[in-house]
Amino acid sequence: MTLPKINILQSFVGALLASNISVVSSSSFDTLAARQEAKPFYLKDIQIGDTTLPFSPVSVVIAILSIIMLLKNLFGGPKSSAVASHILVDDTEEAKARLNAMKKEINDFTKFKGAAQRNSKCPSGKASGGSLGRFSPGMMVPAFDKVIFDKESKVGQVIGPIRTNFGYHLIWIEERNLVE
Repeated sequence: MTLPKINILQSFVGALLASNISVVSSSSFDTLAARQEAKPFYLKDIQIGDTTLPFSPVSVVIAILSIIMLLKNLFGGPKSSAVASHILVDDTEEAKARLNAMKKEINDFTKFKGAAQRNSKCPSGKASGGSLGRFSPGMMVPAFDKVIFDKESKVGQVIGPIRTNFGYHLIWIEERNLVE
């Protein structure tokens, strides 16, 4: 006889839980609907007929602007670039005079690289003959950039001494592509 009481108790608890779950679901649906209605139009999910898209007009605008900026950066056209090497010494008048003397002796790129390996205090000078690799305007300090991307500065010749916050430089522009 105790067996039927357990079944009745289980049925009662099951029914109670089921009704409670449906009340919770209905309550949370009402809350979500109320939240959606309380949002300003630009934050509401987009409705097309009976279909609700899970994003707002603001997120669509942000996505479109992001894509435009990405494409502009990727396909924005050619940019100026240069390949150059340098010899860096201290920011003293004695060091500047040494660079002026070196400049008179250097008449080809091989001599420039050798002088960079012997005299430059920049790590690139010791390792690779002063090579800075390829760079675009704005990647170097302003005084350096100004000389490299100036139309008057000749490719394949020693330029300098140029003073920056690092010291004095002799520069050799290996190649340059100026785009206006």
